[in-house]
Amino acid sequence: MKKINNSTLADEGKPDFQEIASFLSSSLTKVPAKEIQRLKDSIFWVQYPGGDLVVQEGSLSSSLYIVYSGLVKIGKYSKKRKKRVLRFLGPQEWFGLEVLFLPEQRTNIQFARAVLDSELISIETSAFHDFITKYPHALYDLCMWFAREVAMLEFKLTRETSDGSLQNFAVLLLGLNEKYGEEVESGSEINLKLPRNTLSDLMGVSAETLRRLINQLKSSETISTKDNKITILNEEKLHELAGIQDFYLTIMGETL
Repeated sequence: MKKINNSTLADEGKPDFQEIASFLSSSLTKVPAKEIQRLKDSIFWVQYPGGDLVVQEGSLSSSLYIVYSGLVKIGKYSKKRKKRVLRFLGPQEWFGLEVLFLPEQRTNIQFARAVLDSELISIETSAFHDFITKYPHALYDLCMWFAREVAMLEFKLTRETSDGSLQNFAVLLLGLNEKYGEEVESGSEINLKLPRNTLSDLMGVSAETLRRLINQLKSSETISTKDNKITILNEEKLHELAGIQDFYLTIMGETL
């Protein structure tokens, strides 16, 4: 982990502190960038190649994180060490906030791993705790983030126990498209090269089940695939399969 330093980072083409402060201010909309300057000595900028572990579940926690660029997956292990991916985080999304609000929880309750080459901002928890005590309006955006997370987790739990794999896969694709979709001539391309094992981890299904679901949607001309990228050819048909309300789809785009 490398502390932000205006001169060295600028020389290396990395964001200087003013850029970091502006980025954080866009995530904490109630906090002007000039106030974030007060956290300068407690903010770190760090890079992780795709596949690298960011945070180990059960390790001592002293920082919270926000994704600056790239993609990070968050998950947990069962008692039998079976891994379950809970969600993906893209730019401006937080993790590790539990220790901020639950001081008795001194360890990370989830693991975090970079899916793609990623850049993260780390903020020392104790310093940020003092900061929000002095500037409580920063809590507004964090509370909104928690509310969306709770709504989305409840939705996922309900869907995963009551609906079939094809419906859940359609929901996942719509959520990814809401967040990463780009219009192309044939439809909407999900602009992420996600390995299929990452998609199967997120859904909690086997690689074979995922292959079958992809082929099923390809045969119905709902999607096409190329180089680990998925293009949605018929979004209306995907919506029919998913049966998802726009409210939850919007939240998926924010918290997937």
